This record gives sequence, C-alpha cells and structure tokens, in this order.
Amino acid sequence: MSSSESKFADEAIELPRIAGDFGFSEEHALARDAARRFLAERCPMPELRRLASEAVGYDPAVFSAIAELGWIGLVSPADLGGVGLDHLHLALLSDELGRCLLPSPLFGCWLALRALELAGTKEQRQTLCPAIISGEKLASFALFERSGAFEPEQISARAEAVDGGFVLHGVKPHVPFGASAELVIVPLKGPDTGLSLFAIELPTPGVRIDPETNVDPTRRTAKLSLERVRVSTAARLDGDALAALRGVHQLGIVALAAEMVGGSEAVFEMTRRYACERQQFGRAIGAFQAVKHPIVDMMVGVELARSLVLGAAAALDQDPERAEVEGRMAKALASDVYAEATRKAVQLHGGFGFTWDCDVHFYFKRALVSRAMLGDAAHHRRRIALRLFE
Repeated sequence: MSSSESKFADEAIELPRIAGDFGFSEEHALARDAARRFLAERCPMPELRRLASEAVGYDPAVFSAIAELGWIGLVSPADLGGVGLDHLHLALLSDELGRCLLPSPLFGCWLALRALELAGTKEQRQTLCPAIISGEKLASFALFERSGAFEPEQISARAEAVDGGFVLHGVKPHVPFGASAELVIVPLKGPDTGLSLFAIELPTPGVRIDPETNVDPTRRTAKLSLERVRVSTAARLDGDALAALRGVHQLGIVALAAEMVGGSEAVFEMTRRYACERQQFGRAIGAFQAVKHPIVDMMVGVELARSLVLGAAAALDQDPERAEVEGRMAKALASDVYAEATRKAVQLHGGFGFTWDCDVHFYFKRALVSRAMLGDAAHHRRRIALRLFE
C-alpha cells in the first residue's frame, strides 16, 4: 500500500460515525406508539375526508391537543417552553403523521420555530417561541419563491432599508396553512448583499394572503404577497440568516422524508389487505405473482427509505456536518418510494383505485405535493453530487 493510500485509509477510519441503531430506545418506541394511538382516535379516514372538504382544512381542537402533548415544541429547548427531545423523536412522529395524513399546521410551526431558535434575538425567542409552542400563536414559514425555488441563492423577494425599518417586496407562494397563520417567517434578499429573515405578524398593512387551490386537500397552502410592506427593525431576525435558513431546510427535509415514509407504509398495508381480500378466479389476487412482487417491492422500498430517514435524523443530533447530505439522500429516496408506492397501489386496486371512494387517492395527492416540496429526487441528487465533488 502506498503512503497516500495508507493516509486515506487512516482518515477513513477516523471519520465520525453514527450509532448503528441510530440511538433508538424504548422511550422512542413508547412515544411512537402513543402518537399512533392518538392519531388513530383523532384522525380516522372519515374525519380526514370531512376536513378535506372544509374551508379551514384542519381541526383547531386537535391542534390544541397536539400543543398540549408537546408536539409543537418537541425538539425546542426547555427554556423556551419546548420538550427538548432529539430529532429521532421528530422523525418518528412525522412518520406517524404521514401514515394518517393528519391535516395540521404543525409542519409550518416547526420550521418557524427553528428559524427563531437559530436567528432570533433573545427577546424575539422569549416572546414568540413560547406562544407558538403553546399553540397560542399559529406560525408558518414562507419556503418558496414565485419560481418554485427555495435554495438560499435562489431567493428573489427583497428587503430595502429605510429610516426606522425596512420595506419588503415579493411573492411567496405555497405557505403551509398560510391563510390561518398569525405569524410568518419570511426569507428575503437584502437589505445588503446577503439574506435576512423577517418575522411578520398577520394581519399587517400591505401583506396579502390568498388561499391556493392545492392538489392535496390535506395540506392547505396560501400565497403571501408583500406589496411595499413597512416593518420596524424589530421584525428582522438578527442572527446568521443563511445558517438559519439552511437549518430550517435540513429540519424540513428530514420531517418531510419521514412523513413520506409513513405514507408509503400506509399505502403498502392498505394494498396488501386489499390483495388478501379481493377474489378473482376463485383466489385472492395476492396469490398471483403479478400482484405479489409489486407489494414486496413497496415493503423493501419503505424499509430502505426509513433507514435513511432515521440516519438523517440521528445526524442532526450526533453529526451535524453530515446532516445535509444524509437529509438530501433520505428525501430523494423517500420521494421515489412514495411515488412508486401510490402508483402501484392505484393500479393494484383496479378500477376501484381511480375512484373517490378509494382512500389511496389521498396518499397519491400527498405524494405528488411532498415529492416537489423542498426539492424532488433529481434536485437533491444534483446537490449531493455538487457537494461531494466540489
């Protein structure tokens, strides 16, 4: 072995490693099981169908119960009113949320909290975070630009400095449950050459919120329009906006990927049950290889994607330097697995699979939206390649 090869081998051995079990403990299992029982009781499929047809799109009573359970502040520090658990808890909870497709502003609240925790002043954190965690103030995060872009260098909405404050311009579509939000964290370009994060209370003069017609009726979105919005200097988060935005993306990507894995598993179980019950030629259709093999492929995909998601969640706590790449890997695979699982589920349910009465269509629509949200598989694989070969 050459000296250069020996050096490379030594460096490889010294790379930080995440625990093989991702730190999974009995506490994690108990929390996951408790979440599954709660969601089965409060969000069965008939309730999901009811909420999907209503204007608000979620049940405020269930959201209040979620706040009491500590889910909003699950990974937030205790001094802000949070529970202070690790990100593995958050990934397991997101998995359960994806299984039942809970319509809830929880995802937007998590992103807003992460931005405040990373970039907010002490006063902003102590004023806003406890109100969000308790469910008193519903918050969200404006992830996207009008073009659909979301990476830090792609932000085009801007902020201009004026005497005593700032003037904000731009359009931010697809804000999760934006029509119900009372606070939105908005990333903007400027007022200097960098990025800024602003906490905008709603309603505010010049801020317009328009509910959007969404493919997925279980996750409502709205378009946020900023038309020369005047805000004070107190609205700006004074921390490192670029680092905070990356932290928001990492959390969002892991949570979304976990949610997609949960949805994929629910579709797998739904399709397996149907294949065991549906009779054709005197036999259950699950006895035929043309049905067996796709269902097994679903199961394998779910397990592979879940391993990547749990690894990414563990990296957020144990090895933050690797969290971005691991999160992107998890989101890429989860996007592919969810899309393929729902496609096969519709097909294997036969003519029934294309109807409103078949529950699979809710998962199919969530898969379409979640796959594009915060980047699809191709986007993340390109980003991983750039990171590895830069």
